[in-house]
Amino acid sequence: MNPEVELVITAPEPYGARLAYNASARMTLGVLTQLLASARDTLVVAVPFLQQAGPLNTEPLASALRAALERRVAVDIVSTASGLRTLDVPALRRQARARFRLFRSSANIEDEKRLGSHAKFFIADGTSAYVGSANLTGPSLSTNLEIGFLVHGTAARQLESLWKTLVEIGFFIEV
Repeated sequence: MNPEVELVITAPEPYGARLAYNASARMTLGVLTQLLASARDTLVVAVPFLQQAGPLNTEPLASALRAALERRVAVDIVSTASGLRTLDVPALRRQARARFRLFRSSANIEDEKRLGSHAKFFIADGTSAYVGSANLTGPSLSTNLEIGFLVHGTAARQLESLWKTLVEIGFFIEV
């Protein structure tokens, strides 16, 4: 049985293994891959910064995302205009067997220089979610110190409810 909250870190070498062990923490890349791989119905990926050759476009996250799309998981990706441009959207849409949507904050739509949201979160089926400091960039998943939490149950449902409300009120807009 999973605890309700698990510490998640990215730690640069040579500190990574020691920090993870001493803090009983999980590693960010593994947690994000698990969320993509375990989603059955819905998946929300919200990060302001994505890289062209970054983690969502390379293994293991790229294949986990493709597999989610192929097994009919409804996927929402939230980023900035520049972040979304790093994705091969036509290829992702071809692989999608269910809903596939892209979102930006209303502030970023009005002015691409504004983030509008600095929040980073993944939600899988409203039952598990990552909330933390890591973007989907190489340094965020390998060389930066990043800290977050994998939450289950009530906290994941609360985050999913917040996500739906942010879409409903027009804070995040489908593009």
